[in-house]
Amino acid sequence: MTVKVPSAPADSPFAVLRVSAFRLLWVNTLGFVLVQSTQRFAFVWLILELGSKSDVSGRLLFVMGLPALFISLPVGVFSDRFNRRFMLMFSQAGAFTITLITAVLVSSERVTTGSATLCAAILGLFIAIGQPVRTAIVPTLVPATQLMNAVIVSVVASNLALIIGPAVAGPAIGRWGIEGAFWVQAVLYAVGFVVLVPLRLPPRAQHAANEPSRRLLHDLSAGVRFIATHKDIKVLFILLMGSVIFMMSPWMVLGPQFAREEVGATGASATFLYTMLGLGQFATSMWLLRNSHRVRRKGLWFMLGLTTGATVQIFIGPAPSYVALALVLFAWGLTGGFYLNLNQTLLQGNTPPEVMGRVMSVHSLLMVGLAPMGALVIGYVARHLHSLPETISGTGALMLVLVLTTMATQRRFRSLS
Repeated sequence: MTVKVPSAPADSPFAVLRVSAFRLLWVNTLGFVLVQSTQRFAFVWLILELGSKSDVSGRLLFVMGLPALFISLPVGVFSDRFNRRFMLMFSQAGAFTITLITAVLVSSERVTTGSATLCAAILGLFIAIGQPVRTAIVPTLVPATQLMNAVIVSVVASNLALIIGPAVAGPAIGRWGIEGAFWVQAVLYAVGFVVLVPLRLPPRAQHAANEPSRRLLHDLSAGVRFIATHKDIKVLFILLMGSVIFMMSPWMVLGPQFAREEVGATGASATFLYTMLGLGQFATSMWLLRNSHRVRRKGLWFMLGLTTGATVQIFIGPAPSYVALALVLFAWGLTGGFYLNLNQTLLQGNTPPEVMGRVMSVHSLLMVGLAPMGALVIGYVARHLHSLPETISGTGALMLVLVLTTMATQRRFRSLS
């Protein structure tokens, strides 16, 4: 199978897509994030339709991320030692199977809160297997001089998915109900698996995969020790943890309910809000792609993106209408584009290849595992405060304090490239 993309001039930022293996991975990433752009929304909306509130949806998202807490680090070790292509295909096939089962349960009206939670947990297991592997592969496919462009082009795929995913899921939900979203996700997982079939890793990556396996705990500690002893990477991870707990988790668990209860959105119209978020991220990613040579102090740009993002988040809570919320989310997406692109560039550009899989597994642990833990806490806080707006704006204010403190005290990080 071949994947055709428009040819790009040699000096084009998209020239990295000429690398066939990277192109296949890029298409797979596009499909994967297309699913992710509506997956958590679909599960939370399903729980709301079953009569649950923010604390129950928070528990579901926590359970969905729970496998990542236990297997992300071992997966990082295995991805440095074994066949990454097989691991990625196994993850894709498993995610397709459980999504298909969920779609059948919803369509047959046999789904319950318990079965939805179980399906979410199993799905989280397969996501936790594939996510760090997918990210760790990127630096092995392109020259170091093209790494930032490769990262940004990958994020562009994510941005496109955030735009296209809700645009597809919205009409599907409008016509077939919430089960339409799950059927679309199952089809996309199947297509993503087919795309991976012709993927072949470079000889160097295959050689690394066949090295004798060392003790698991020793390998785990090597990755964690690198993060703990590399001051700039440690600062980056602290900021990532803060952004997951105070920015990602609140919107992940409260976003659908906020859209439904505060601005009167339906299931179909709520997905448009996610499209606006993706449009903002896409605009920033395209700017970075064309001006990557000008972004020299990436650490500073990263923190500025977080600062403005936290500030915009404060204005989500008091948004008076659906249109106002859509505009605020577009602005939030503009700031998020810096965050998404530069955190990957900083991490992959400052991590040695021999520990890349393990470091990216810790990154995946934060993104896939810590976010649902934060969602669990945020869900209960919102339920007891009886105020979704105050919870979302308050967590944005906490993130603003964290990033301003870091910016003032970590001068070296500001110059990190």
